[in-house]
Amino acid sequence: MDLLNPPRLDKKAVKRAFNRSASDYDRCAVLQAEVQRRLIERLDYLKVEPQWVLDLGCGTGQAITALGRKYRSAKVVGLDLAEAMLHQASKQYRLFQRKRLINADLEKLPFQDDSFDLVFSSLALQWSNDLRGAFRELKRVVRSGGVVMFSTLGVNSLHELRSSWSSIDPSPRVHQFMDMHDVGDVMLAAGLLQPVVDMEEITMTYRDFDALMQDIKGIGASNAERNRSRGLMTPRRLKRLREAYRELAFDESSASYRATYEVVYGHAWF
Repeated sequence: MDLLNPPRLDKKAVKRAFNRSASDYDRCAVLQAEVQRRLIERLDYLKVEPQWVLDLGCGTGQAITALGRKYRSAKVVGLDLAEAMLHQASKQYRLFQRKRLINADLEKLPFQDDSFDLVFSSLALQWSNDLRGAFRELKRVVRSGGVVMFSTLGVNSLHELRSSWSSIDPSPRVHQFMDMHDVGDVMLAAGLLQPVVDMEEITMTYRDFDALMQDIKGIGASNAERNRSRGLMTPRRLKRLREAYRELAFDESSASYRATYEVVYGHAWF
């Protein structure tokens, strides 16, 4: 861990948020499902035939099924911080199918060295306190010649909500995401080979502001900064936030609110 940059995320808060959202996650996780689909497609460009695959931050296990179909001879292990997410993931398996699900933190992987040929991680690494340390852990558990393929959220994600909140409350109210170039630098510093990163912006639209906020809450993506404001969301404050957001991100022609996500994709070899 970088002692000059102490952990900024409250991991207990992250875990609580995802445990609360687990039962309703798939209904709300439209963006997550689309990004996962695009990330699975990117595996087509890698010439790998893995025997052991790790789905890092597996959530409700949707990618476990897809990875199992793609790599028929591989054994797929799902790891997640939230127990309730793993409970949902267990429902992806057939009655007598062996479940390989691990409850652990992605920064402290409970695996022996050289355990995996492929690590797949879709929209999980943004919940790391020590991204360099997380990549070093991956370097430890992935065999020589193995690969990591991941997506995470970039610095411009939810900028409309961040700007709207800043006009009301100066303390952090929206998760702080990493810049794409910093992600690439961290991969190099962790010793990963031939790192590649790119990004795209995906805009989600909502008919009303409450639906937008409910979706963010429903996917467990609430702010977990240690110095986040603990102030209650009073009706007056919600009204001010709604007004600020409407002024900034409401499209009159389509009568919809927009929410922008900067999706960062990356892969590297070991």
